[in-house]
Amino acid sequence: MPSTPIIDYTNKDYQSLRQAMLALAHHRLPEWTDQSPADLGMVLVDLFAYMGDVVLYYQDRIANESFLQTAVERRSVLNALRLVGYGLAPPTAASAELTLFFKPPTLGGATIVTVPGGAQFTSVATAEIGPQIFEYLGADLDIDLASDQVVPTANGKLAYIGLPVMQSAVQPTAVIGSSTGEPNQSFALPSTPVILDTLVVEVNEGAGWVTWRRVDSLLYETASDGGLTLSRAEDRDYYVEFDEADIARVCFGDGTYGRVPPTATNNIRATWHVGGGSAGNVPANTITTLKTAVPRLAAVSNPAAAAGGTDHEDINHAKSFGPLAFRSGQRAVTLNDYVALAQQAGGVAKVRASAPTWNTIELYVAPAGDVATTVPEALRRRLIAYFEDKRMAGTFVEILDATYIPIDVGIEIVYDKRYQMAAVRQAAEAAVQGLLAFANVDFGRPLYLSDVYGTVEAVAGVTAMTVTRFRRGDSPTTQFTDQEIAAAAAFLPIQPQGRQIDVAALLRRAIQIDVAQDGRIILQDFEIPVLGGLTVDLLEAAQ
Repeated sequence: MPSTPIIDYTNKDYQSLRQAMLALAHHRLPEWTDQSPADLGMVLVDLFAYMGDVVLYYQDRIANESFLQTAVERRSVLNALRLVGYGLAPPTAASAELTLFFKPPTLGGATIVTVPGGAQFTSVATAEIGPQIFEYLGADLDIDLASDQVVPTANGKLAYIGLPVMQSAVQPTAVIGSSTGEPNQSFALPSTPVILDTLVVEVNEGAGWVTWRRVDSLLYETASDGGLTLSRAEDRDYYVEFDEADIARVCFGDGTYGRVPPTATNNIRATWHVGGGSAGNVPANTITTLKTAVPRLAAVSNPAAAAGGTDHEDINHAKSFGPLAFRSGQRAVTLNDYVALAQQAGGVAKVRASAPTWNTIELYVAPAGDVATTVPEALRRRLIAYFEDKRMAGTFVEILDATYIPIDVGIEIVYDKRYQMAAVRQAAEAAVQGLLAFANVDFGRPLYLSDVYGTVEAVAGVTAMTVTRFRRGDSPTTQFTDQEIAAAAAFLPIQPQGRQIDVAALLRRAIQIDVAQDGRIILQDFEIPVLGGLTVDLLEAAQ
């Protein structure tokens, strides 16, 4: 009789299970020799192998999803990090500053115009995204057209500079549920993504609608003095949770931590604004349409691109920063604490921290967006407020703009004449632009000449290339006149050796090649490279 087959516990797929069962059957039932597909025994073996494959697949998935580092589903990562008090960041709304252009007031006419709170503006639609709505969320703003609040422009208009707006659209007050009187009730908000700072929840307690207070958690809430407090049984508190689909749920207490809403029908309602996502990071000069009437307003524009809009937090980012945030205990002490917490705040793409003095923390921030831009004032204020209950007593937090360093690139390409020159040029420009795109660079990361060569040489139609310029745009350059080049060429010990050589042209060509020493551009800790000048010259390849 053959020896008992050894069980290999790593064999978990259909074919391995089938072979293992046939080997065991050969050992236990040597008289079973008909193993044709039509045999009933083979049918049963195939069925058990199939079911075993399915069961073992889910067994492995459950095991993987139980641990943070091996989980691949957003719901699993969210639930794992929720155990340590870390919530995956929902989408955040982009913000921008608008310039309003007014017609001058008529002689003897009113000079005060009012921009109402909630005034809406829209951006121009593109092929990728539709028009985005931006709202002015402040109080009614009075602008005196006869004062220094406005500045005259060349075309005779009066410009008011710096109206803060946010990608946002108010939702009508909506009933979100009926309380059953049970503890730990939760109600979903039907429109997403929700801008939390605009959420107002009201409960009809019988005598009328009462506004309840939003807290981070019913088990702990940061008090004004920096301490932690519990929601008591009589406190009208609620908190908001986001699920894996970014749907916000308003969660109430259990009667011990936080009051339970009284039993009634349709007695819980909410008002909120929706907005958020990278779609709100619209380019400069695209917010040009006014949806709310403002007297004497002739035009509107955003001089700089909108910034700060982010999609929901990626699970890979959460896996990296969730444990860091847990170790920080929502307290910013070390520089790493400030970086980890700033990444949680939303609207931040890249951040570095420094401590120039013992009680000052400087955060260099690059806001989220498709292009490098300065920190919008709304995001700056939000970050300062965000660290107010996390910084050490006596420590001052400053939010500074990242230093953007323009990189000048010039390339000379020899292209295959079987390709169109314009197509090769466009592809080469896109390749360099992608290499220095905002998403692909970071603070202090050096740039290498070899990356430019590798990126452009991969473009279809490029047979050879030379990088003629690869330098920081803020570094000095030296210009030489033709007379200086000719004088220098006369002293060069170049022998023609039977052929004519234009030494001056050769020297001029060498001078024109302006490439960083060692083929590397060094950046300081708080500098981010951006593409400055880019020139692409093309030469047709010789036969």
